[in-house]
Amino acid sequence: MNRLGTALLAAVEALVTVGVGVGIALVPLTLLWGFEYGLQVDWDVFWKAAGSVWLVGHGVDVTFLLGSAVAKASGVSGAAAPIPVTLAALGFAVVTVWLGARAGRRFAETEHRVTGVLVGTAAVALLGLGLALSSTSAATQPSVWQAVVFPALWFGIPALVAAEVCRRRRGLGPDPVTARVLDQLDRVPAVWRSIAGFGLRAGTAATACVVAAAGILVGFLLLGSFAEVITLYERSHAGFLGGIALTVGQLAFLPDFVAWATAWLVGPGFAIGTGSSVSPIGTALGPIPGLPVFGALPASGHTFGLLWVLVPVLAGFAAGGFMRPRLVRALGSADSALHRALGGVATGIVAGLLTGAVAWVSSGSFGPGRLADVGPHALVVGAFAALEVGVPAVVALAVGQDLVRLPERSWSRERWHESDEPVEVPSEGSLLDALERAGAGRTTGTHRFVVEEAHHPVGRTTASESDTGTETPTTAPALAAADTDRHVELPDWARTGGVADVPADTTERAGGMRDRLRGAADGVRDRAGGLKQRAGGLRSRASDLRERAGGLRDRVTGADAERADTTPDDRPDRHRPAAPQAAGARDEQPAFPWSTEEFVAGRDDVDEQPAAPTTPATSTTPTTPTKRWDQTDQVPEDELPWWRRPQGDR
Repeated sequence: MNRLGTALLAAVEALVTVGVGVGIALVPLTLLWGFEYGLQVDWDVFWKAAGSVWLVGHGVDVTFLLGSAVAKASGVSGAAAPIPVTLAALGFAVVTVWLGARAGRRFAETEHRVTGVLVGTAAVALLGLGLALSSTSAATQPSVWQAVVFPALWFGIPALVAAEVCRRRRGLGPDPVTARVLDQLDRVPAVWRSIAGFGLRAGTAATACVVAAAGILVGFLLLGSFAEVITLYERSHAGFLGGIALTVGQLAFLPDFVAWATAWLVGPGFAIGTGSSVSPIGTALGPIPGLPVFGALPASGHTFGLLWVLVPVLAGFAAGGFMRPRLVRALGSADSALHRALGGVATGIVAGLLTGAVAWVSSGSFGPGRLADVGPHALVVGAFAALEVGVPAVVALAVGQDLVRLPERSWSRERWHESDEPVEVPSEGSLLDALERAGAGRTTGTHRFVVEEAHHPVGRTTASESDTGTETPTTAPALAAADTDRHVELPDWARTGGVADVPADTTERAGGMRDRLRGAADGVRDRAGGLKQRAGGLRSRASDLRERAGGLRDRVTGADAERADTTPDDRPDRHRPAAPQAAGARDEQPAFPWSTEEFVAGRDDVDEQPAAPTTPATSTTPTTPTKRWDQTDQVPEDELPWWRRPQGDR
C-alpha cells in the first residue's frame, strides 16, 4: 500500500472510531426523541447532547447553563450559575483506545505506518473540533482546544504504541524519527537502562494487578447490593427508554468506578462531594445524586478494612520477586545490592505515577455546589501507591535467591544453574580435557554422541608387535585416517594399545597378560576341535545302528524274497522301472505315505520306542506318554525309490 492509500485508511479508521463513540450516546437519545417526545422537539438538541457526552467522555470540560426556571425546579444551590463538568466518562475513552490500538496494528502492516498514525490522529482532532463547534449552544459550551487535543491523544498514543510493538515483533526497521529516539536511548548507560526497563515492567504489572482486583471488587459490590440498585431504578421513574439511557450513562462511568475502587484499595479512598470520604477506615457521605449505581457504596467502614491495603503490597512483592531474574540477567556483571534496590525504587515510582494518573482522570466536577469535588485525590493516591508497591519490591529483590533462568530457546525447556560460579578449565593433555573439547562438559546445549560401526576385517598382531606393545591393523586406509572434524584426538596415554608415558614394568606385565590370554584362547580352540571329532564319530555309529536295524526288519518280514533288484542307478538319464508285484503281497504303498500335516509337524521314519511301564508304587516322577505312529503306513527303506532312499549324513 502506497502513502496515499495509507492516509485514506487512517482517515477511515478515525471516522469509524469517532462514529462508534458518538453512536453509543446518540442511539438511546434518538429513541427518546422518537418515543418519549413524539418527535416534537428538534433532533438538533439530542445531537448536541450526544456530542457533549462524547467530549466529556474524553476529559473535555463542558459547561452547562440551566435556565432560571430549571434551576429553581431542581432545588440545588448554585444551579443557576454555570455548571462545569470535568469528570470524564471514561467508557467512551476506553472505546477510543481500543479502536486506536486496532488501527495502529493495521498501520504496521503497511510501509508507511508513521503516515497512518499521523493522519489518523489529525483526523480525530478535526472530528473533535467539528463536534465541539456543532455542540456549542446556549446550554452547552465545550472547551474547543481540549476537544482538539484530548480525543486525538486517546487515539494517537495507543495507535503509535501498537504500531511500534508490531514493528519490533516482525523485525522491521524503524522510521527516521523512531531511529533517532532509539539512538538517544542507546546513549544512556546500560545499567540505568536495565533499571528503568525493570521498573517500567514491574510497576506496570503491579498496577495492573491492583486495578484488576478493584474491578473484581466492584462486581461483587454490585451483586451484593442488587436490591438497593433496583430500588433506586424504581424511584427514578425513568421508564423503559429512560432506564436504557440511564444504564448506558452508568456503563460509561464504569471505568471511573473501578478507578475509585483502586484508590479505595490503596487506602486514601475517594470523595462524592465536598467533605465526604469513602475509604477502608470509614465512610462519610452527604447528599449524593440518585444514580442507581451509588446503591453499592458501603454505608460504613469495616472492622478489618485496612487488610485490603495488603493487595498493593502483595502486588509489589510479587512483581519484584517474579521479575528479579530478568533484572539480574540484564545487569550482568554490574549486579549488586544497590542496583537491585534502585530497581525496586523505580518500580514504586512507576506504580505511583500510573495509579496517580488513574486517580486523576477519574476525578473532577460532576455538578453544582458540593458535587464540584468528586473522585480520589491524585497526589495522595499516587504517593501511597509508590510506598506500598516500592518497599515490598525492594524487599523481594533483596531476599531472592541467586538463581538465574537462562533459556536455551524461547520455545524450549529452561534450565537453572548458578551463574556466579566460575567454570574450572581442566589441564591440557588429560582425558577430561578431551571430553570437554568434545562437548561432554557443556550445560547450555544438547549433544548426541553417535557410535559408528565399521564393517572391515582387522588383522591380528604379530608376535613382534605384541612384544613391543603396538598393533598394526590390516584394514583399509580409510579406517586408519582420522576424521578431525567429527572426532577429538585423545592423549597418547589414553589411546588403545598406547604405551606413551607408561612405566616399563607395566608394559611387561601387559605383554605377559596378552600371551596368557592368547594361550588360553588356543587351548579352548583345541578342545572345540576334539569335541567336533567326537561328534562325527557318534554320527557314524548312529548310521551303523540304523543300517543294522533295517537288516533286522527285513529278516523278520521277509522282504528279501519279495524285493527286486534295488541297486541304485546314479545315472540321471536312466530310470529303473518299478518291480512287479508278487502274488499275495500287500498293496503297494504310495511313495510319499504321510499327510501334509504330518510332514510339516516333522514326522520321523524311525519308530519311537515306548517307555517301560512303571507302577504307581515305584514311580517317583510323572512320565510323558510317547507318541506312536500308525505302523500300517510305514514303508521300508529298501522299497522306496532310489531318489528317496537315505544317502547318509552329508
